Amino acid sequence: MNPLFSIIIATYDRVEWLRSLLAGIECHFGALDISHEVIVANNARDERITQDISTLVGQFANSQRVAFRHVREPLAGKCRAQNAAIRAAKGAIMVFFDDDVEVAPQWLSVAAEFFQRQEFDAMQGPILMPAEMEHNEELLRAQQRFRTINFVKYRPGMTELKTLTGANMAVRREVFTRIGYFNEELGPGRSGISEDVEFAQRLLRSGGRIGYEPRASVYHRVDWSRLTEEFFRLRHEQQGRSRLIYKKQSLASIVPNLLRSIWTFGWYSLLGNERKKYRAKGRYFHYRAMLEVKTSRIMGIHD
Repeated sequence: MNPLFSIIIATYDRVEWLRSLLAGIECHFGALDISHEVIVANNARDERITQDISTLVGQFANSQRVAFRHVREPLAGKCRAQNAAIRAAKGAIMVFFDDDVEVAPQWLSVAAEFFQRQEFDAMQGPILMPAEMEHNEELLRAQQRFRTINFVKYRPGMTELKTLTGANMAVRREVFTRIGYFNEELGPGRSGISEDVEFAQRLLRSGGRIGYEPRASVYHRVDWSRLTEEFFRLRHEQQGRSRLIYKKQSLASIVPNLLRSIWTFGWYSLLGNERKKYRAKGRYFHYRAMLEVKTSRIMGIHD
């Protein structure tokens, strides 16, 4: 009999974090009477890391409680790896966890209840700070400024969403038949970001619905290298290049938005509003990256 859930984890080089996630899944989900499998989509480019991931999955494959499998995708791109895993998956519901999260013990039970009782095509769960970091003042200040770790927690009473965040989501299998798989031009290893947002937009355009389940939470590890000026710039440049792929903005749209971001950055700098200043700064990097891509294409056409 095919499992109800296929849990897909695309991974690149976080071997020890992956080990912890797989151990948590085995511990929390293994005793439940809810059929599931775990597929690790190995997208490492370094041969040593590739083998380390394969060996790690092999160690968990001996589990008597959870079926662990390994899928290799050598071409760079998280979406390519996820798509390869979807093709190999046997479940009715595809679950996607990033390799830098830890799962809450009740996640699988809550998700099973959600898809049994609800008519949504996809489920988004919260992505929370680790409990021990919730009151860390340094983290709170840095996250308030940069917003470069995707913590997600919607307001109480929220039940339906217009977007997805890929670190903790689940999608019915038939959705992929209806709207296609993840866009392999997008996401880590390719454009860098936005593969989940673009997928959600296609889902909504097809008439699909995304539900929010506040009890199906995961805890996102804190990678301090993401809370820097350099990563902030890189992330917003990735966002600009990614959105250009699926939104296809024209120069007539990009240039005014770039100029507006410069003006608002200056204005909020004078006012001393740090959050809005950084929001404008991010938009500047976003539209500047779009403009650079557009300009390079035009130059290429005229060469």
